[in-house]
Amino acid sequence: MTTKKVELTAEQVVSKEQEVKKLMSMYQITRPEAEVQRAMYDLWYKHYTNDSLTIKERIAMTRTFKNEYADPGKIKLDKAFLRHPATRLKDFSRSCTIGEILGDFIMRIDQVVEREAEYPVHGVEKVFRDTVKDRNRIIGIYSQDEEDRDSAVESVQLRKYGLPKQTVMSAYDMSELSVVQQQSAVGARVIENGIDGEETMSIRKFKRVLRLEKAKAKGYARLYANDGYDYDDALRRIRRLDVKRVRECIECGNVFYAHDNRRHICDLQHGRIQDKVTGEWRRSHQSHCEVENAKKRSQKQRESA
Repeated sequence: MTTKKVELTAEQVVSKEQEVKKLMSMYQITRPEAEVQRAMYDLWYKHYTNDSLTIKERIAMTRTFKNEYADPGKIKLDKAFLRHPATRLKDFSRSCTIGEILGDFIMRIDQVVEREAEYPVHGVEKVFRDTVKDRNRIIGIYSQDEEDRDSAVESVQLRKYGLPKQTVMSAYDMSELSVVQQQSAVGARVIENGIDGEETMSIRKFKRVLRLEKAKAKGYARLYANDGYDYDDALRRIRRLDVKRVRECIECGNVFYAHDNRRHICDLQHGRIQDKVTGEWRRSHQSHCEVENAKKRSQKQRESA
């Protein structure tokens, strides 16, 4: 496949220069690296999804790209300074080399087809999604040895240059000390509350009230009937109470009865949300704890994106 070199107009040259400067400022990279990033976006978004291109044509295009932009005299070919075009709106790290992205461009992995393969090949988007899932369910441990080593590095950096090196542990890790402290706290809680230490004192009190109400269901049903409720309906509801549904809200810590067995966030207080257009506050169909929990989950998703 042969490619023709197209002469750029004056406006296109100015636009290209502005884009390169913007990339240099955003990513803190050199001009040659910024030019490679811009050209990589251009190659990817124009041709990656073109199903009519054969493997040979894709290889020829990557060779042309390499000859024009991957000059070893200006750029380290093994340096990971690029954001992958497929995930640049989700993953903000510059963790790819030129060869890695060009390899993905050539392979053009169809993730749907790979599901049925005996040895599936995962594309960069699938790998990123799996990484995000792992962040939500796997916590790494920042060992004491790592912390001591990083502290030593920071001390040397401080003596030499007067500024500490930023060796902060990942937001998805826990320090070894905090793990030990949590284990100690759980152990103390079990000792304090007995073998079934998962139940707090407030949960046990709530269950005792429900058991008493179920044991004297007719008497409590008459009390509710005096307040205007239907006696038979109140009696039926009391007898259906399940003490296993008494839980502690994961958001506020208050004890509540879960009418839906899937619920682990209480509905004791009405939630309020602010209208994005008018700025006015209004009552939400969700509880206060559900609104607050949704905010935290949204923030966590933005941090992991």
